[in-house]
Amino acid sequence: MSIVYKVAEKGCFILNKLPGGGPKGDMSELISGNDEIKLPRSMHSGLDLKEISFEGFTVHRIRTQESGLSSNKAVLFLPGGGGMARATKVHYDTAKRLAARTGAEIIIAHYPLAPKHNVRYALEWLERFYYRELLKDYRTEDIVFMGDSAGANLILSLAYRLKDKPESLIVISPACGLENGHNRDIRIEMEPKDPILTVAMNDLIAEHWCRNVPLDSPDISPEYIDYTGFPPMLLFYGTHELFYPHVINYIKQLQKNRVFFTAVEKPMCHDWALVKYFPEGREALIEMENWIRK
Repeated sequence: MSIVYKVAEKGCFILNKLPGGGPKGDMSELISGNDEIKLPRSMHSGLDLKEISFEGFTVHRIRTQESGLSSNKAVLFLPGGGGMARATKVHYDTAKRLAARTGAEIIIAHYPLAPKHNVRYALEWLERFYYRELLKDYRTEDIVFMGDSAGANLILSLAYRLKDKPESLIVISPACGLENGHNRDIRIEMEPKDPILTVAMNDLIAEHWCRNVPLDSPDISPEYIDYTGFPPMLLFYGTHELFYPHVINYIKQLQKNRVFFTAVEKPMCHDWALVKYFPEGREALIEMENWIRK
């Protein structure tokens, strides 16, 4: 673990004890129902950016103008946010970097969110988008799925639903073990080690995003997916996140179903692999670039 990360994590724990709530308070506010798409100013320079609408929901298709690279690949990127918040600057920065360094088209699908919609509605929309829009321009062997947190869960559940699966997946900090009872108790035990997430956030997500869907459904929980015949995966996760013990169970499922995967575990927080300010995050982004190119 780098010194930069150690200092940042320690700062998070100190701020979390203050009246303002610190990063945990900020995350709680983020998932309180944020359906507004905020495109950073940086996305308007050096990019070929197209905004389309599919069945009333926005999709951003991003290519680079800077590197001169070209590729026949597409990356369907589903940002996390508990199914209740739109993409943040971190997601857009990642998309811009991957477009510039791989030449691939990065497609951010702003899928339906709670509380108006639930996870199953979003998956059905994504399935239609995949077949009616994405496969018009790309072959399945040229498509990579990528997602973080709730977005990671979505790409796993979507791939499970699809008969025509993508070439590979990049899975970042999937949200595992969302059920109540014993699994919730495990998350409660992990909460003091997590600098940004709380079990209360999980409960809110379960109430709205998972509404009317069993929490042990393959539409929600990666541990309950049958991974037989799944494409290769690149997986990033941290040991300081609520979901860590349950991510290990998800990995056992991959092993049981003989899925080819590369796992990168760090003693870090949720979604660390997207944070370019950490040396570990920059290394992870390079691994993602290489994964997409190959």
